[in-house]
Amino acid sequence: MNLANPFNAPGEWLRGTLHAHTTVSDGAMSPNHLIAHYAYAGWDFVALTDHWHATGPAEVTVTNTGTPHPVTVIRGIEVNTEDASTATGSTYHITGLGVDGPIARRTEGTGVPAAQWYADAIRERGGLAVIAHPYWSGLTLRDFEGLHGYLGIEVYNADTDVHIGRGDASLLWDDLLTHGHNVLGIGVDDCHRPGYDSVRGWTVVRATDRSAEAILSAVRAGNFYASAGPEIINVQWDPGSNVIHVECSPVRSITAVADGMKGARLNAGRFGASLGARRLRSASGRPEGVLEGELLTGAELHLTGRERYVRIQVEDANGHRAWTNPLFIARA
Repeated sequence: MNLANPFNAPGEWLRGTLHAHTTVSDGAMSPNHLIAHYAYAGWDFVALTDHWHATGPAEVTVTNTGTPHPVTVIRGIEVNTEDASTATGSTYHITGLGVDGPIARRTEGTGVPAAQWYADAIRERGGLAVIAHPYWSGLTLRDFEGLHGYLGIEVYNADTDVHIGRGDASLLWDDLLTHGHNVLGIGVDDCHRPGYDSVRGWTVVRATDRSAEAILSAVRAGNFYASAGPEIINVQWDPGSNVIHVECSPVRSITAVADGMKGARLNAGRFGASLGARRLRSASGRPEGVLEGELLTGAELHLTGRERYVRIQVEDANGHRAWTNPLFIARA
């Protein structure tokens, strides 16, 4: 099953966060001040996801602080199951993006049924359900067995990363994809204390316009990638030849991540190419990324044709990553 390729979709690239908190719940800034904070950072959209409160445009009176475009405010919420709901005894946290109203708290039920109730409630409110900070929550593959109707997981959560180093959920994402779960990966700040856990993780959406409806439609379709630093400029895949072409901002590695022992990777450095990777060449014909300290701006990655899924991951010189969604997922 081939998934959406945002690099071929119409529209413009918009950067924003799909998880942020204000003083309506446990954030340090009011909705107005938080939106101004992101406006000055040059971001295009922010989903306000306060705990148990559907915060949105109604709570924001200023979205343009002299910046070229006003920040698009998306109404959202964060809910959670009761304690000891997961295989490790923690809780599910789920954000609802684009909900049209509040969601009641439910105190009965644990495990997947409790998480399913909230995912269903979010969808009934017209929203997209996303499993928040799954690494921080200690979620495992077992916690997703039978769970459905959610869009994806936060593959990167800046708050839980800077707080205790549990922000990157790539390994769990790969487990889910390997077992046939059609799960997208979103990058977020989960901002509570701007300046500490803000402007560190984001989602780059290919939207037809700057409205909340267009942004959410693009997210629903998978027309986005997640980042904690690098820019992914273009990804093209030719299923007939099993070749993926990647262009990006300067990075030290470009990887086609796949199930099992499959995939391909190109690293900067003289001996950085695997058997399935090819370097770009400069205008003079010299292979890129061979000289000491020279980084990569693209790669040609070759697949075997037997992969269950493939996603692209790049990592810059500071160790910051960006992630595309899977190019395809084989049905289990």
